[in-house]
Order: sequence, then structure tokens, then C-alpha cells
Amino acid sequence: MAFQDDMKEVHGFLQHTTQGNLKKMLVDGRFTDAHLNLLLKLVRSPQQQFVEMAERGEFPKMKFSNSEAAIKEKFWKDCFDTLMSRGLLSAGPAPVAAPAAKAA
Repeated sequence: MAFQDDMKEVHGFLQHTTQGNLKKMLVDGRFTDAHLNLLLKLVRSPQQQFVEMAERGEFPKMKFSNSEAAIKEKFWKDCFDTLMSRGLLSAGPAPVAAPAAKAA
């Protein structure tokens, strides 16, 4: 699946790019420092586990800071949107975590 391949590439990119450069690239009004910090915690997971969490919109058992807990519900959607807008994730079939558009 293309999404899985893209997320594997994203995992590698995030692991090998310094936090300062990731902050310059990703953090804006919608994707905050809290989003980046949570994403970096998740990237410490093995690649396959990271891809599965992203597909399902889940998190491992872990402690969340107050700011991370506040963004947890919309984290994956914000993450996917930001990665797509920066060209790190291609638009394609939405993973389970992304909410489906409501039919009119």
C-alpha cells in the first residue's frame, strides 16, 4: 500500500533529521511544538509499529504531557495534513485515522 510505503519513508526522514530542522519545517499555527514533540516520541518506535499506529490513529501506552493530551484526539489528522502540505506524504487513500467526509 502506498500509504505504508510513504509512512516508512517519513519515519526514516524524521529519525535522521535534527529536531531543530524539523521544527523549522513543520511547526506553524496548526502543527505546534506539542505536535512535534509527540511525533518525535512516536518515531522512537520501530518502523512497522509507527506505520501501524499511523494507519489506525492509535498511540502506544505512554505518558502524555498536558499539551500532548490536549491535541491527542486530532493529532494524526493534523500530522497527515502537515506532512502532505510539506510534500513528505503523498495524497492518496486516507488511512483509518483520517475522518471520512460526511455525505450530504
